[in-house]
Amino acid sequence: MKNGSRRLPLVALLFLAAAPADALTHEVVVGDPGLYGQGENGFPFSTLPGYYGYPSTRYQQVFASSAFSGTFNIQELVFYASSNADAPILPGTLEIFLSVTDRGVNEISFRPFDDNLGASTRFFAALSGGFSLTGPELVIGGSPFLYDPAQGNLLLDIRFTGVPLGHAGPFFAALSPASVVGGTAMPFSRWHDFGIGFDDQGLVTGFRTYVPEPATFMLVGLGLAGLWMARRRSD
Repeated sequence: MKNGSRRLPLVALLFLAAAPADALTHEVVVGDPGLYGQGENGFPFSTLPGYYGYPSTRYQQVFASSAFSGTFNIQELVFYASSNADAPILPGTLEIFLSVTDRGVNEISFRPFDDNLGASTRFFAALSGGFSLTGPELVIGGSPFLYDPAQGNLLLDIRFTGVPLGHAGPFFAALSPASVVGGTAMPFSRWHDFGIGFDDQGLVTGFRTYVPEPATFMLVGLGLAGLWMARRRSD
């Protein structure tokens, strides 16, 4: 009987770990997927012009800390397809890093990419391209990155290997100064080596995290209480 009383709480805890549906999604969207600026944009996940004659290797986008109301545990990045969604994502490997930077919006261009990185740079995910989207969103899950906007702006750093000199894929929602309303300040800017490195626009980006529902926390509590009672019985 003692062995059985120990197993029940463990079963409850294992059920909790295998039930991601018991979580609430929290999302911060920087920009507006309904606005496409000077037309939507294909950089960096789908379009690389081959006429520059050299491979593209790096893309960075900085997000103003004011877009976040507080500390946010980033578990997924989201980009919003706007057209040509049936075309495949850029072939090759994309390594994605997140960092807290002291660079401001429109301050990351025309300098070595590594100079924009902060001390807290972390690997987030690696994406193997060549696939087509199955819905309106490109969702990239990765190693959670705890971002504190009080420490600086957020930097997205994407590094490319094995990509072709020319590719045309889907386009994604983007913003430029021409598309924001009433002279509102741009919430982000970008810098890249895809030919001409425009620095006053960028892709609309969603940041998601998952928080267990209160009922799930109750399961944890019941499981731990059961473990404590089972230990007392075995003493």
